[in-house]
Amino acid sequence: MSNFKMITYRPEGVYKGPHFFILNKGLNSGKPLKKPCPNCFVVCCNSETEKESLYWIVYSLHQGKQFQISLVGSVIPFIRKNDLIKVIKEAQKRTYSKPKAVQKTVSSLLQLEQQEENYKRIQASIKQLKQVLVHQLIKS
Repeated sequence: MSNFKMITYRPEGVYKGPHFFILNKGLNSGKPLKKPCPNCFVVCCNSETEKESLYWIVYSLHQGKQFQISLVGSVIPFIRKNDLIKVIKEAQKRTYSKPKAVQKTVSSLLQLEQQEENYKRIQASIKQLKQVLVHQLIKS
């Protein structure tokens, strides 16, 4: 099991070593991010493999809506750092004894992410093609 460190993101801060970000405000609280945003935590890890493992655990928790239970706030929901750490550590305990299953799931998720990116590129190309066709129709 890993010993990660979670701190509040500061734009002026310099974060060395393997790290990723977790959104902490709004209905998407708990969403792991590769790039920071104003309302997020920084998860600092000891190694790149630990970072990848934690990232995908957090990703799975977010997709499974496991963080919604811990949301507080009446107008803008948010998640407290200690609650987030607790949920992540519990998930780490459950997945610690199944490294092969975790690796297989991560591999599948990576493939799905690549397919999603391809679909986004195709969708952008189709949108651009539609604009060209409409522009040609109006122009002639």
